[in-house]
Amino acid sequence: MTSEDNYLRNRWYVAALAQDLTDEPLAASLMGEPIVFYRNTMGEAAALEDRCAHRQAPLSLGTVDGDRLRCRYHGFEFDCTGACVRVPTQTQIPPTARVRSYPVREHQGFLHVWMGDPAAADDSLIYDFPFASDAAWRVRYAKFHGRFAYRLLVDNLMDLTHLPYAHPTTIGAPGVSEQAVTKVERHGEHVTISRYMENIAPAPAQAAATDYYGNVDRWQVITFTPPGFVWLQVGSSRAGTGGRDAASENILLNRHTLHVVMPETDVTTSYFWCTANEVGALTEAQEDAIYEASLTAFNEDIAIIEGQHARWDPTREPADVAADAGMLQVQRLMEKLIADEAAEGRLRAV
Repeated sequence: MTSEDNYLRNRWYVAALAQDLTDEPLAASLMGEPIVFYRNTMGEAAALEDRCAHRQAPLSLGTVDGDRLRCRYHGFEFDCTGACVRVPTQTQIPPTARVRSYPVREHQGFLHVWMGDPAAADDSLIYDFPFASDAAWRVRYAKFHGRFAYRLLVDNLMDLTHLPYAHPTTIGAPGVSEQAVTKVERHGEHVTISRYMENIAPAPAQAAATDYYGNVDRWQVITFTPPGFVWLQVGSSRAGTGGRDAASENILLNRHTLHVVMPETDVTTSYFWCTANEVGALTEAQEDAIYEASLTAFNEDIAIIEGQHARWDPTREPADVAADAGMLQVQRLMEKLIADEAAEGRLRAV
């Protein structure tokens, strides 16, 4: 199958953190397509194909001049629509001197790019993580890179029974796999997995950050939204106090994290993360400790999934188990959406 067959095109994808786009061009890639971002004189982001129309040099190596992006090789200049507006050696501009432009929106700290038909770009489909816009919640970001197909990381996030084994010194703990009461639900294009664990040992990183080493009631509510947004509601309370419904004095942690898993190419993945903690719920030192422990855990995931990707044999039938139910729902959802989109494209072409 080609990349076009493997991806849902008419959706917003995240290509970069907005904080990384300054006054210089910024290179990124989605679905194997090289993209360059730059800011115009109004501070607005523009996104173009990162390939000059003249001799295909990367425009991301160039310079920003007002509202234009200048190629570093022969000085061709392009505006935010992708049209070449200046050729230094002549006044006539060839009609083929243009590059693709992409709809781009800056929202809640991310640069969202529409990868399908530009005429179909719908701002209402931009993923919304409300905690990133709420002053009552403090957010922090991180980004990672993995040498694996992006769907393997989505699989990882939809099955948290790996925590005790992949992350024994940080966010894993005995009981996370064996004692969870799990429910899988699908509502439209969203798949939610709810996991509740009672009277289990706390995760080492959480115990160290909160200075509470007694048993806890723990929850993990995971919601997948296409093409690669995974919202985790995670937390714990003192054992026997009611879990998510516990009184505030018994809540030890209550966090919302957004994992953004994007296909850089068929075999590499861009991974962005936003974590939100309610202001005043934790000290700055506690937030720092949990943030750093989370980064350690995600790098552990990346190392394992890179090994998994290297060993992956598509001819072998996976030995699926009950804990894979949510992950399999996501796989079926994405396969259907991609097939439906391809069928619609064929009908329009007739």
